[in-house]
Amino acid sequence: MTVGLLLVDCFLAGSLSLKDKRHILASVTERLRRSFNLAVCEVEHQNQWQRARVALVLVNTDWRALQSTAAKALEMLERHRELSVLDTELRRLC
Repeated sequence: MTVGLLLVDCFLAGSLSLKDKRHILASVTERLRRSFNLAVCEVEHQNQWQRARVALVLVNTDWRALQSTAAKALEMLERHRELSVLDTELRRLC
């Protein structure tokens, strides 16, 4: 079993309040969960209305397959019109 952690730093230019940010992130996280069957959580910048750090946790039997799924999830985030991906980091946890 392989566990991966994908950390994604995002900028939400269209967010004018924490309520806007939560709405955008709720939409994004639900879409990621449905599409890729992974765990998603905002882990930093909870009180900043235009920044977010999102953690995605993936589990697979094969590291390459996990990397492929992480890349597809990241592509989905990059295509989202209400946020910009600033930085990413993929870690192999076990």
